[in-house]
Amino acid sequence: MKKYPYTESTDLILYVEKPKKKKNTSPWVACMCSALIASVLTATITGAGTAIHQKKANNNQIYADTNDVTLLSNYNFLTTELNVSQIATKVGPSCVGVINKTKVSPQRYYDPFSGRYYYSSDAGTDELVEQGSGSGIIIRADGYIVTNQHVIDGASEISVILNTGDEYTATLIGADSKSDLAILKIDAEGLSPAKLGDSNNVEVGELAVAIGNPLGQEFAGTVTAGVISALNRTMTVDGKVYNLIQTDAAINPGNSGGALVNKYGEVIGINTIKLSTTGVEGIGFAIAISEAKPIIDDLINNGYVSGRPLVGITVTENRSGLSVYSVAQNSGAANAGIREGDLIIKADGQVINTSEKLNEIRDTKKPGDSLSLTIIRNGELIEIKVVLTEDIPSADN
Repeated sequence: MKKYPYTESTDLILYVEKPKKKKNTSPWVACMCSALIASVLTATITGAGTAIHQKKANNNQIYADTNDVTLLSNYNFLTTELNVSQIATKVGPSCVGVINKTKVSPQRYYDPFSGRYYYSSDAGTDELVEQGSGSGIIIRADGYIVTNQHVIDGASEISVILNTGDEYTATLIGADSKSDLAILKIDAEGLSPAKLGDSNNVEVGELAVAIGNPLGQEFAGTVTAGVISALNRTMTVDGKVYNLIQTDAAINPGNSGGALVNKYGEVIGINTIKLSTTGVEGIGFAIAISEAKPIIDDLINNGYVSGRPLVGITVTENRSGLSVYSVAQNSGAANAGIREGDLIIKADGQVINTSEKLNEIRDTKKPGDSLSLTIIRNGELIEIKVVLTEDIPSADN
């Protein structure tokens, strides 16, 4: 295919593929493309014209052929790199503070001077106090916000504070401890949602900007900048395994749930973890947005992450295998006859002595699939086939 350079923007080049027609073809294609360039931001190609389609290439080139009709508005030919100040201006209104409040019973104390008992709350009833805070990202104009699950964990009430200072009481739509993501909803319209990017296209060394509320509302809207330090970092925190983006943009307590933004002002990660120990600086981590998107959709639509398989047991680890501590009612394990005290030594023929290994094997399957467990019960070796059910959190979780 012969390519003719036609126009060039910051990072995209438009090419026209010469139509395979007879040699005396009229100059219609070239003229039409001239019209395209003149109105690249607003024009629509009509009639039998040029269809623009993107091909993945090292330089993100875009090619045109003469087959179909399309809208130029579907393609961002003039993607512009922003500086940190422009990124802060663009994304700042999409970043919020999230306050975790819990109910505390008032303390009763004795006043020796009056000889009377008093309560720390005038009402003598439970009062709401702040037990933690973090950040969040507006993802829909009608009040949907994503944050970290650990930011809102155990909250009796959740408050969201916009960058304008307006405060709202939020409803928890769904939370997932496995991915450390949660969705909140506030009763507001016309908000400024952030544009979610594609973290699969992120490269090490690119600009990374973190926006959030380190150390609480006093430092709301703090902007820090650095680079993408590494991709696909696997970390285990509280027994949960995360695949994360590493950055040296400063991330501190309170940044959790905030935005990690690329050079185009797109959210590519949700800040979640920082290594904090003597002699360690500039090692922070964010949940990759491309991995978060399907979870976000599930939490909004279902209130939980659908399609996850469940065995239905809790276990304790020992050198010989996994001892069954409890069995959930109506679970696949219960239906298969697993009992408390059973010792699981293999799953699908693989020797296991950690719950992490069992979960790894389980997570290769989906609800309805079978998991073969080899157990020892009263000195007898038994093979049991468990039909996995769907992991649907209870209302109390």
